[in-house]
Amino acid sequence: MSGFGFSEEHRMFQHMVQDFARRELAPGAKERSKRTSLPPELLKRTGELGLLAPNLPSKYGGQGGDFISLGIAVEEIAKADFNLPLAIVTLHGAALALESSTEDMREEWLPPLARGEQVTCCCLTEPEAGSDAANIKTRAIKEGDFYVLSGEKTSITLGMQADTAYVFAKTDPASGPRGVTCFWVPLNLPGIGRTAFPDMGWLPLGRASIVMDGVRIPARYRVGQEGEGFYKVMQTFDNFRVLLGLISLGASQASLEEAISYAKQRTAFGRPIAKFEGISFKIAEAATEIEAARLLCYRALWLGDQGISHIKESAMCKWFCPQVAVRAVHNALLIHGHIGYSADFALEQRLRDVIGMEMADGTAEIMKIIISREVMGREFLPY
Repeated sequence: MSGFGFSEEHRMFQHMVQDFARRELAPGAKERSKRTSLPPELLKRTGELGLLAPNLPSKYGGQGGDFISLGIAVEEIAKADFNLPLAIVTLHGAALALESSTEDMREEWLPPLARGEQVTCCCLTEPEAGSDAANIKTRAIKEGDFYVLSGEKTSITLGMQADTAYVFAKTDPASGPRGVTCFWVPLNLPGIGRTAFPDMGWLPLGRASIVMDGVRIPARYRVGQEGEGFYKVMQTFDNFRVLLGLISLGASQASLEEAISYAKQRTAFGRPIAKFEGISFKIAEAATEIEAARLLCYRALWLGDQGISHIKESAMCKWFCPQVAVRAVHNALLIHGHIGYSADFALEQRLRDVIGMEMADGTAEIMKIIISREVMGREFLPY
C-alpha cells in the first residue's frame, strides 16, 4: 500500500472541522443529547459549512471531497456531538442510492439535504428481517405509473424527524435478494405512520417504526432498476460501517482526553492518580486501541477512494471500533469515579450511545461472518 495518509488538504479540512466542533458544537452538546430531535438550526449551520455532505459535488451542495474527508468530518464532529454525524452518514447513504437514479432526482433531493433543510433516513430493517436483509417482507406493486408500498420498517434512525426515506421493498418476492428494489419516498404521503422508540441512547436521532399502508409513489421515484436494491444497500454498507466506527472513536477519544485531564488533576494518597498504574494502564490501553482502530478505518476509506474493494476492512471496522469505544468510555467513566457516574457529565451519555453502535447496521457476529467469508471463502459460510 502506498500513499496512505492525510494530505495537506485533509489536514486543513480537519482543522476547520475541529474549530467548528469546538466553538459551535461542544457548547450545549450535553443538553442537546436529551432532546428528541436534532435542532434544525444546527443542521442548517452544518450544511452551510458543507459538512453534511463533504464528499458530494459542489453542484449538489457538497465540497467535492473524498471518502477520507467524509471520515474526518464524522470523527471530529463526534468528539463534540455524538448524534449529528449520524445525519451525515444517512445522507451519504442517500447519495449512494441516488447515484442509480436520474439527474433530475439528484438535483431535486440532494441540495436541500446537503443544506440541512431536510432530513432523510434509510428504511431497510424490518421486525423479522434485520441481519437477514434479503428476506424483507415490504412489498412494492406496480400499478401503471405508480408503485404501491405496504409493510413495516423498524429501528429506523432519524425515522421521526426525516422528511424523506430511501426504502427497500420486494418487487419480486420469489427472487430472493434479486427481488429487492429501492424507492425514494417522501414521508408526508398518505398511508405512512410513525411510532417513536423510547431508547436509552441516541435520543435526538428519533429511532422509529415506519408503517406504509398502500403508499402510492410515482414510478420515477424508483431508484435504479427493479431488482438492484439489495446490491445497492450492500454497497452502501461498505462505507456506512467505517463511518459508524469513526463516530464511535470520536466519542471514545473525547472521553479519553477527559480522563487524562482528570487523572492529572485528581489526587489521592498525596499524588495525582495518573501516577498509579491502575489508572495509567487503562489510559495506555485505550490510547493504543483507539489509534489502531482509527488507522483501520482510514485505511478502509483510502481503499474506497482508490476504487479497491474494502468489504473485509469495513466489517473489521464495524466489529472492532464499537468494542474499543465501549471499553474506552467505560474505563474513562471509572477513572472519574463517582462523579463520572453523574448525569452532569457527558460520559454516561456517551457510554449509552456507543453501546448502540454495537448493533447498528450489523451486529459483531454478522461482521465476523463477513470477515471469515472474505478470509477463507464463501464455501465456509455457516449457512
